[in-house]
Amino acid sequence: MKRKYMIIVLMAGALELTGCSQGTSNSAKNGTTGSENTIISESDIAILDTEDMFTERDRDTEYDESECTAISLSDEETKCDSDGVKMDGQTVTITEGGTYLLTGSLSNGSVVVDTDKTEKVQLILENVSIINEEGAGICVEQADKVFITLADGSTNKIVSNSFTGNEDTNIDGAIFSREDLTLNGSGTLKITSAAHGIVSKDDLVLTGGVYQIQSEKQGLSGKESVRIADGTFTITSGTDAIHSEDTDEDTKGFVYITGGVLTLAAGGDGISSSYVVQADGGSFDISTSSTETDTSTKGIKAQKYVILKDGTYQLATADDGIHCNGNVYVCGGTYSINSGDDGIHADDQTVVLDGKIDITNCYEGIEGQSVTIQDGTIKIVSSDDGLNAAGGNDQSSMGRPGENTFQEDSDAYIDILGGTIEIDAKGDGIDSNGDFSVSGGVIYVSGPGDDGNGALDYDGTATITGGTVVAAGMSGMAQNFGSDSKQGTMLINLDTDQSGEITLKDTDGTVLVSYTPVRDFNSVVISCEELEEGAAYTLTTGLESEKITMSSLVYSEGQSMQGPGQGGPRMDGQNGQP
Repeated sequence: MKRKYMIIVLMAGALELTGCSQGTSNSAKNGTTGSENTIISESDIAILDTEDMFTERDRDTEYDESECTAISLSDEETKCDSDGVKMDGQTVTITEGGTYLLTGSLSNGSVVVDTDKTEKVQLILENVSIINEEGAGICVEQADKVFITLADGSTNKIVSNSFTGNEDTNIDGAIFSREDLTLNGSGTLKITSAAHGIVSKDDLVLTGGVYQIQSEKQGLSGKESVRIADGTFTITSGTDAIHSEDTDEDTKGFVYITGGVLTLAAGGDGISSSYVVQADGGSFDISTSSTETDTSTKGIKAQKYVILKDGTYQLATADDGIHCNGNVYVCGGTYSINSGDDGIHADDQTVVLDGKIDITNCYEGIEGQSVTIQDGTIKIVSSDDGLNAAGGNDQSSMGRPGENTFQEDSDAYIDILGGTIEIDAKGDGIDSNGDFSVSGGVIYVSGPGDDGNGALDYDGTATITGGTVVAAGMSGMAQNFGSDSKQGTMLINLDTDQSGEITLKDTDGTVLVSYTPVRDFNSVVISCEELEEGAAYTLTTGLESEKITMSSLVYSEGQSMQGPGQGGPRMDGQNGQP
């Protein structure tokens, strides 16, 4: 079956195509896979126009103190000489645009910005402490845009202990804004909130600063977007640590991150978006957990696209490490994933263009309706399938935190064009409920120790035209590549279980492949470019060796029991027919 990779890009307004920073795989032959699929280029998967994501003023932290309006906060009497600042007890209201330098403290009050819709306001916090027993510490009711700058060397504190009296106003954050809100600077901001930490009902932008946020709900929340250029963030949240959701516009509600150090401990998702999560860089340490069984506890989650171009990711999650209801694209970066469910999951396409991915614990490693790997270094330890393209109902997927029932779809496939992949799977090593093709790369599979699963498992056709594959497991469900393969491949089923190193040598004694599975095996599939029809080889499995003559390009030896397994009915490995 011929397929083209179709990348659906929702374009609206100012959205334009831009490219990832990583290069394409050099492992594919002639720019196509074994099933004549087109290589995915980085420009195909660009969704957000990132060129103007941060304005010059978003990044500008300079100010002239002599030109600022000074506000000295005090429980007894807040002092300010400007007519644009009104005081009512411990409520300080800014009614005119400009730059305001805030110092001092309020033990039960707030600073409110309520100006003309055309005005810009900058609040410089220099060792400010605001506690509000009921409501936001800083509240933006109206302005064009508000900037909060953390003064160099300052430590600032905002505490909101309750929001019970704010149901009608919908104020639910220690810092709350109905307008675009930017936070920058090099100082420190500590937030404690009975609801959300920092909220913008428009765009929330952060370009610098040190943030320590403890919130009973979301840590950072922006309706149209959350954008992070830099900063150090330590967020402990009762629900999502970083959240953007816009139900009014399909192309809003995104999270975009280019840098910074983010340590997120979430009672919900680490990072969640109703549209796109894109990270071009940064350091991420994300842990998720919840006592509620119906709570989503994924590391990075988006409804339509997850695009990860670079960065380092340490993910320890109760549910999927990386999850998308649409497509996941990994262009680069370094990943360590310990997941209570899937390491990486997409309802549609999961595509790895590059990167170093180490999934140390998971149910299924990398999963999607389709899985494409063009390059990268991937290690997977899974309690079920290592790679899974779920085109049929997978009953083994039920009863888990992120259980999924895929509908049968002839477009389910796994294509491997390059990279180095090592899989330790107690279920199927590589499981496609559709087609499976390999045209490059190096693949090692240590499959299950029982006959209920196989090292390789596919329901359509399997072809190999390049690369190296060593897949060891049990013979009960063993499958070889199919007869359409252009590269030599052998399936050897052994009389007894073996352990230890597998080596294949040619008649000159040259080692063509070598691999040591992590558990016992009695079946092995080997394919490499040196295999030729009619040639003789020596296969050593553990302590035993045998001579093999490739009487056909796709060669099988020994008995196997073909039949239905965990992923659905199997096909004959010789000819790809039912």
